[in-house]
Amino acid sequence: MFGGSFDPPHVGHKALVQAALDGLDLDGVWVIPVGKPVHRTLTPRVSPQQRFLWVQKMFANMPKVHVFDWEVCQENPTPTIDMMRWVNEQLDSVPLWLMGMDAWRGLPSWVAYPEHIEWCNVLVLDRQGEALKQHDGWCEVNFDDDSVLSAGHVAYIHVDLPNVSATQIRQAILTGQDVSTILDARIMEEIQTAYRSCGDIHE
Repeated sequence: MFGGSFDPPHVGHKALVQAALDGLDLDGVWVIPVGKPVHRTLTPRVSPQQRFLWVQKMFANMPKVHVFDWEVCQENPTPTIDMMRWVNEQLDSVPLWLMGMDAWRGLPSWVAYPEHIEWCNVLVLDRQGEALKQHDGWCEVNFDDDSVLSAGHVAYIHVDLPNVSATQIRQAILTGQDVSTILDARIMEEIQTAYRSCGDIHE
């Protein structure tokens, strides 16, 4: 399970998912783009539907990746805990939630935390040299065996992820910088056109 605003989707997102697929024997990865985010003071100018379509195109050549529009279809801002409850209704096993170290560090500030411990396990993909962050209530394990785990476990994988963020990409587009190495070629022109029409940057 991999959620995010994807505002816009970029090579870092794809690299994180590929690293999880390469490092673990996963049945598949469910990518669930945010609809109306609850963690921002400003809503992205690009519509949830457009971001969803971009994510679909970016992962189109990865058969184990499935993109879901559950959050995109919600009328109101949806906290991640609601998405987790929905995912657990669809599965007969505990989902493994993929996230980068930045998201993991901020987890305790999310809506309804620490209920998240009851709904999933977490795989944190961090860049080499990043300091690991521990949160109370999570049990650190390795996910490289066939053990069936209840919820509430976390594992860390050190990977060489691209050093790129959505904010940097939006800034680069607005200032006319080259983004060809950080955006998927299938959606690069659409993304550039969309964010240039916005005329400003949203955090």
